[in-house]
Amino acid sequence: MGLISRLLCLVILMATAGCYSTSLPRHSISATAHSHKPVIRYVRANDTLYSIGKKFGINYRLIARRNHISYPYRIYIGQRLYIDRQAPLSHDPTAGKIRSISKAPPKKHRTVHKKRIASKSAHKTKAKGYTGRLLWPVKGTVTSKFGRRGSRMHDGIDINAREGTPVHAAASGEVVYADSRLSGYGKLIIIRHGKNLFTAYGHNQRMLVRKGTKVRAGDVIGRVGHTGRASGPHLHFEVRQGSTPVNPLAYLPH
Repeated sequence: MGLISRLLCLVILMATAGCYSTSLPRHSISATAHSHKPVIRYVRANDTLYSIGKKFGINYRLIARRNHISYPYRIYIGQRLYIDRQAPLSHDPTAGKIRSISKAPPKKHRTVHKKRIASKSAHKTKAKGYTGRLLWPVKGTVTSKFGRRGSRMHDGIDINAREGTPVHAAASGEVVYADSRLSGYGKLIIIRHGKNLFTAYGHNQRMLVRKGTKVRAGDVIGRVGHTGRASGPHLHFEVRQGSTPVNPLAYLPH
């Protein structure tokens, strides 16, 4: 399911130049060899790199470096982080000395840092016009969750629904893709919400929108089907920050 990643990479790239297109390799985790298997942690509401580092007893800068996250260390709900437990010390480039992983940054720095992140997050949310919650695109049972499925990564969730059930836009935005050229997804719709959030709806029986269509949250955009690689009628639903897949259940009401 890496095809959507490549498509969205180019959508984002071309959007900065004022147009849309397709194809660019998916951002990959560093190929640096590790002598042990890293822990995978999905970001939850109210998480910060500092709080995650404290939980695992690791300097938050090491987590940032491992996951290619630069200052001011913004993370988002559902993001997958790789955490290496066995790292005794980290070098703090700002202080110019070795700092123990268990020692937290100075309290003053921590407070300023959190305020800065909160301020930028609020600005980002406002700029997107996005409240942080999505609507369920269809009502049904989740038959396959986000995460590893056998030897492959399942980048979204599968929602069981009857053939022809209306598929609704999870939030307001613009359709950037409505076609069946991506192998396996069948008739696929991708909507861009603000600057960097995307939702994808796969295996549709029918698509009721086209590229460039502006939609509002709850609008019917398609009908549930089983086009592409699907054993029966259901909706494959993905949420992505840029080209990075995140857990849709972190954004949907429970």
